Order: sequence, then C-alpha cells, then structure tokens
Amino acid sequence: MELSAKVKKTLNITLRLLVALLAFGFIYRQVFVSGDFNQLYHKLVSDIHLHGFRFFMIAALVLMPINWGLEAYKWQRLTRYIEPVSFANAYRSVLTGISVSLFTPNRVGDFIGRVFTLKTRDPLKATLLAIAGSIAQILATLTFGMTSGLFFIRRYFEFGELWQLYLYSGLVLSTLILLMVLIMAYLRTPRLSAFINTLIRPEWKRIHEYIAVLQSVERSTLFKVLLLSLLRYVVFSTQFYLLLRAFALQIPYPTAFMLISVIYLVVTAIPTVALVDLGIRGSVSVYFLGLYFHNGQAAFLILSASTLIWIVNLALPALAGILFIYRFTLLRQS
Repeated sequence: MELSAKVKKTLNITLRLLVALLAFGFIYRQVFVSGDFNQLYHKLVSDIHLHGFRFFMIAALVLMPINWGLEAYKWQRLTRYIEPVSFANAYRSVLTGISVSLFTPNRVGDFIGRVFTLKTRDPLKATLLAIAGSIAQILATLTFGMTSGLFFIRRYFEFGELWQLYLYSGLVLSTLILLMVLIMAYLRTPRLSAFINTLIRPEWKRIHEYIAVLQSVERSTLFKVLLLSLLRYVVFSTQFYLLLRAFALQIPYPTAFMLISVIYLVVTAIPTVALVDLGIRGSVSVYFLGLYFHNGQAAFLILSASTLIWIVNLALPALAGILFIYRFTLLRQS
C-alpha cells in the first residue's frame, strides 16, 4: 500500500528524531558511562595549562575537519556519476553518515546516512559508489597496516634461525604481491563490472543499470579516491600520534606510525558492535603501544589518547552531523 505524502513526511521526521536521540544516547553512554571519563576529565584539567599539551591537542583538533574534508571530497568525486553534489553538501552528507553509523554494527549506517541525504530516487546506485569509497579506505588500512606489520615482526620477534629469515622473506614477498593484486583489482573495477555485465541476462534490466554505475566510474577517479584515502589515513594516524604526545608519551613518529597502523589493521579485522567499539579500540591500543612503553602509567595515558581520538574524530563530527539530520530522508516521494 502506497503511503501518502503526509504520512511519509511524518515518518521521516520521526526517523530523524530517532537517529538524533540514538546518536546522543550512544555518545553519552560511551563517554560518560562506559569509559573512565572522570579520570580522563581530571587528567585534561590538570594538563590543560601545559604548553605542550595545548599545542598537540589543538593540532589534533585542527586536523579533524581536514580528515573528514578529504572523505567529503572523495564522496563528491564519486557521487558525480549519479548526481552533482557541492563540496559543502558532500561534507554535510558525510557528517550525517557519521551520526547514523555510531549505533550500527561496524558502522554500516554510514552508507545509509550518506545515501539518504542525496536527491536520487535510486539509493542502491549511490550505495554502490559509497562501497567503492569504503573499499579504497580499507585498501589504505591494509597497505599501511600490513606493511607496518612486516616492520613490527622484524622489530619485536627474534630471528635466530636461517629458516625463520626465509619464512620472513616469503611473508614480505607474499604481502607485497597480495597488496598489488588488491589494488589492481580495485582500479580495474570498471572493466570487471563490464565483464560481469556480459554474464547477466539481457532481460534483467535493473541489475544492468546498477552494474553500469560502477562501469561508468573512470579509473582515474578510482585512483584519486585511493590517493585521498591514503592521505586521509596519514592524517588521522598523525592525530593519534599528536594525542599520545599531548599526554607526554615520548615516542618517535615512525615508531608510533608503525604501531598505530598495526592497531588500525587489527581493529578493522575485528567485527564489532557499537556498544563495545571504544573498549576494543582502547584494549588493542594499550597492548601494541604498551610494547614500546614499559611502565604502568603508560597504559592509562594510551587509553586516554585512544578515548580522546574517538571523541575528536567520531563523537564531535557525529554531533555536528545531527545539525544536518533534516537532510536525511529515508522515505521518498514517488
């Protein structure tokens, strides 16, 4: 049964309010209920007067809009194949996606939040483009994470036997080949889509329309999206490093980047639900960064930095995204 325009409008407003309430509730629970916010708060208050703390904290905050600006530019480059979108609207769309993603498993709500802020009447086409952008970011995580993993193994594991060196050499070679194959497969998405298109029965027109969306994306666009993903990865990894320095954890940038990349690789590989996401991030961060620091106080400082990077890069943008929730329209007019 077709819903009337008035009913759809009412339902859309209800959904927007529900998303806003869930986002607020989730952030409150993660920060004030689940986490050790009182300890973090007292640490922030005690360190705020320190020049070094203010410098690194401000630097991390300044990089936050740059981080999501790169993501918005990626989204703008991809959506032009179905709907021209300004950079400002792409940015609002990304922020809305963050708000919706907070309370969904593995943040899959990000796709929903982005797609249903567009005007297109066929959200599945936009979803395919969003997935293409997400795959590029996963490739960035794999590239930096797996490469850093090789340096991590070489640093923290002993190689006393010749066979261990041969095994490590084989791991290096297989990792580089795997990454090369994955990147080439991603860049050949239009050709792969065209090949799949030939296998689909001609009368299945709807499926052909969806495949044609990916087929129309130029390889140069995919390459730019991948480069933007790599750059964005460097930005938010640097933010984590800056927050570690803000809490007076002295660690060289190359070493920090290696360990942070391994952390993000492990976190990405672990399927999570939103309610335990922050806890898992903190635990993984404490384990790997704790290999460098060898004192009990470091664990609390690492956990504080991990919590703060979540607040800066997810909680604050999600709150900003709620301001644009009015653009979120799940039920469209026919």
